[in-house]
Amino acid sequence: MSRVARYAGLLALLLTVPKAQAQVQVGDNLKMNMGGLLTAGYSATYGDQYPSTHGLDFGAAGELSGTYYNPSFLNFTATPYYNQSRANSSFQSLTDSTGVDATANIFSGSRFPGFVDYHYARNSTGTFGLIGSPNFTTIGNSQGFGVGWSALLPNWPTFSVSYSQGSGTGTVFGTNEESNSSTKTLNLRSSYRLEKWNLNAFYTHLNISSTIPLFLGGSQGADVSESTGNSFGVNASRPLPWSGSVAVSFTRSDYSGNFQSMLSDNSSVSNYTTDIETAVVSFHPTNKLGLFVNQNYTDNLNGYFYQNIINSGGGVPILQLNSESNSSTLSAGANYTFMRDLYGQAEVTYYNQQYLGKSYDGSYVTGTVGYSKRILKTFMVSATVIESSNQFANNSLGFIANVNAFRHFGPWETSGNFNYAQNVQTILVTYTTSYYNYGGNVHRRLGHGMQWTGAFNGSHSGLTNYAGTDSHSEGFSTSLALQRIAVTGNYVHSAGESLLTSNGIQPIPPTPGIPPQGLIVYNGTSYGGGITVTPIPRLAVTGSYAHAVSDTLSNSILSNNRTEIFYSQLQYRLRQLNVFAGFTKFSQGISAAGTPPGNQYSYFIGVSRWINFF
Repeated sequence: MSRVARYAGLLALLLTVPKAQAQVQVGDNLKMNMGGLLTAGYSATYGDQYPSTHGLDFGAAGELSGTYYNPSFLNFTATPYYNQSRANSSFQSLTDSTGVDATANIFSGSRFPGFVDYHYARNSTGTFGLIGSPNFTTIGNSQGFGVGWSALLPNWPTFSVSYSQGSGTGTVFGTNEESNSSTKTLNLRSSYRLEKWNLNAFYTHLNISSTIPLFLGGSQGADVSESTGNSFGVNASRPLPWSGSVAVSFTRSDYSGNFQSMLSDNSSVSNYTTDIETAVVSFHPTNKLGLFVNQNYTDNLNGYFYQNIINSGGGVPILQLNSESNSSTLSAGANYTFMRDLYGQAEVTYYNQQYLGKSYDGSYVTGTVGYSKRILKTFMVSATVIESSNQFANNSLGFIANVNAFRHFGPWETSGNFNYAQNVQTILVTYTTSYYNYGGNVHRRLGHGMQWTGAFNGSHSGLTNYAGTDSHSEGFSTSLALQRIAVTGNYVHSAGESLLTSNGIQPIPPTPGIPPQGLIVYNGTSYGGGITVTPIPRLAVTGSYAHAVSDTLSNSILSNNRTEIFYSQLQYRLRQLNVFAGFTKFSQGISAAGTPPGNQYSYFIGVSRWINFF
């Protein structure tokens, strides 16, 4: 049988097959439902990165679900897909992707529930994070597996265990650089109620391994990062008189990391053991008055920072605080409701920290006043004043303000927010941050089903009195919906410091102690828009465009980056068939990669139909 005849037969099947509704039963206990979306048509792809292809093509996406004996005994779902691309499916892949997602739950209605899940994707497109949208586009494979089980016996401590692992490889489109990562995680959990105490314990083992391309730093090589960690902890809480409570916790984390540059053969090994202990006591002697005392001790600030960044996929030698670094804080305060909408809080904190070879002692006092009722039927406000002192800087004044607004002006609906902070202490007491965030939204209904919305937002932050630590972003979006036309647009600009991680360039808050060679300075702008037109019932025409440009600077090497995507689709519903056509133009270039920009074009025209097989 010729290829044309096979596709003609598939098209006839889509047109004539009846839509089944029944559930199939196998034996006495197994019940299943299965449906699928079948597609057939003509497609073509051509560009710089992959060989040109064209011809008749087909794809499928299915959904299988079922139970055995009883849904509480065993239930499962599986969603396989084959040859699905951005031109003809919701999998949003520029390439023809194949994969499956599956989950099974066992004994879910008993005291011993468990689960198993699995996912696999081949030749799929993803993103490598960069400030602004869209991100860098990648093409690669990924898979993952997870399993878990619990014992929930009455009058006994609960116990839960789960294990998961995943891995993936990808090539950033427009380069010949490949990145890969793998993660393995083991979690143990237990809880128990003893008298009035709620007791909890946990253990976590984490292993993260990644190979990160260095094209953003102007080198054609890779950084290899591997981190292994073990964390365990216990916590307990119970109620106290005067509507009070007490909670205490202890956590120990052991993390070791190995970072190596494949180009320079430089490597660094970091090993951190961190103990964190906390205690919180609170009372509410009256409905208006609340009292509290908080205490915290961290014996290794290096490990504290390192653990947070490694968990996000960071692949750089982190922190230069020296090996002797710890922090102890003790605070006490009260909050009081003066009237229904007016409240206040006062707090005194004493601290002692050691890092960078010095010891720091001091205190700070904070006072907060807030009003939760709308002022002038529009504004809700709160303000905090912070006065801190230590042996190096006395009478340092900080301030935090928050304003939220909501108001209707006839057919207009408006909302906004503004947050401002000056000289707010970070985890390290000799560093303070300043920031402001703002945003607004305007909406109007125009009648006859038409409406318009506009929104804007922005942020700015940095370490006070430290040049080069500032980061900021501004964005705007709008949409206009008419009876048969909907239009959207957006714009984003951002700049600041970031880390190169296994997930791409990720922004970080101002963090002291990170070595300069571990940072990437970015400046990015993106804009785009879309339109949807429904000229007649059952016919929809859509189009979208996104453009992003950025500059990245690492180790004095500059890279200019550019990504552009144009996508359009026509879809018409003819009884049980969807007839559609799509076109995609994609381009991406990264100057530091040393390769020309990559371009790809694809189009598709065909039909699809959802069929309930059983």
